[in-house]
Amino acid sequence: MRRNEWWQALVIFACATTTALLTDTPWSPLQLLLVVPAYLIGRRSTSMQPALLGFGTGLIAQLALSWFAQPADYLSMWLTAVVTDFVILLLPWWLGRALRLRNIRQSQEDAIITDLARMRERARIAEDMHDLIGHDLALISLHSGALELLADASDDQREAASQIRARAVAATDRLHEILGVLRNEETEPRRSPGGLDLDRIVESAENSGMDVNLSVSGPIAAEAVARAVERVVQESLTNAAKHASGAPVTITVDSRAECVDVLVVNERPDSSRAGADGSQPGGMGLIAAEERIRLLGGTMSPRPHLGGFRVSASIPQTPRTGTTEAWTNAGVRGDPETKDRLRSVSRAQRASMRRAALVPGVCAAVLVAVFAVLQALTFASVGLTSTDFARIHVGQPAAEAEAALPDSHVDRAGVPPTNRVPEAPRGASCEYYLAREHAVDFSSDIYRICTRDGVVVAADRLAGKEQ
Repeated sequence: MRRNEWWQALVIFACATTTALLTDTPWSPLQLLLVVPAYLIGRRSTSMQPALLGFGTGLIAQLALSWFAQPADYLSMWLTAVVTDFVILLLPWWLGRALRLRNIRQSQEDAIITDLARMRERARIAEDMHDLIGHDLALISLHSGALELLADASDDQREAASQIRARAVAATDRLHEILGVLRNEETEPRRSPGGLDLDRIVESAENSGMDVNLSVSGPIAAEAVARAVERVVQESLTNAAKHASGAPVTITVDSRAECVDVLVVNERPDSSRAGADGSQPGGMGLIAAEERIRLLGGTMSPRPHLGGFRVSASIPQTPRTGTTEAWTNAGVRGDPETKDRLRSVSRAQRASMRRAALVPGVCAAVLVAVFAVLQALTFASVGLTSTDFARIHVGQPAAEAEAALPDSHVDRAGVPPTNRVPEAPRGASCEYYLAREHAVDFSSDIYRICTRDGVVVAADRLAGKEQ
């Protein structure tokens, strides 16, 4: 237990002692005020040790106070104080502790989401670098390939162009490797960098020497769909520039009422113009574009076609409900890593909640068990059933009546004031018994059996309240 937590144990101990002092006094309603400090300590407790220490020492103090106050009935008085502690102190403390743990869990979840959101933003920046730098490197490779084919170029110029092309291809590969490490597989889709549109994408490719034929029919209403189309076209052109430089590229965008169909086809590249890297078409850009379209509820299929490459995509005009909101607001929560870390936090907090609930749970179970045992012992020792009471009548010899009576009886001082006790017959000796039919009978009635000169002279049932 930390040094700054000792005061919590002292306050709980003082509250428990106060409940014992106020029990069965005119000031007993003031016990309700102790709910406030018990609750506040629960809200500030970082561990259960102060509470366990405070409640434990408080129960011992209450037992001592009960014995000094009523030596003959100290156990009953102590149990009353324990029940009061449970209701007025323990339950408010547990409520405050539960609320504290809930707040801690919420703050930890927020911290996890914030941390992963930063990581995902870095991943998005990495993909933007891929889109911009990778596209430019592909165009550099295309330009250098065109320089190699100039008729009036010298051997040195062709060699320099070849080296530029090789370095551009190598730089593109290294960019893919680096960004492949940085990229989160579940990174949420993002807008195309620089606000590109189809005309500008195609114009940029044509200025780099590519032969591009663009055909667009019909408008695209949803911005998310338009961005997805741009992404498919841009990544397809980048892929063609890298792996099939010089080959004609045909782009068809057909916007219909239900969906938008995109088809990008590049023919078989001329062997003299094929990419020098020898790698297969396709990369992180096409994979990211395919993921974006999947989240919109569409499909995309990039594959080889007649010696060239074909990218086809179909995107619904109305994106899947909640997709945009998920990208901007709750995308992080759907990340597998986020889910795993949140589950770990939830498991830890549930374990803490169970430990905190263990204290009142165990106390409640102990109280119920003790009460049940005491009730059974009380019934066995001083309880008298109506059947046995019917066997006793006035004029019966006392020795015969004792056969129907329990082994012990209640003292006259133990009869509650709510039971009106009539005057006993002159010279008679009276004993009192609890009117109980079984161990779980909580009747407040009392039987009184009075004897004189070895004969029963009175057998009365004293009601628990005035009739």
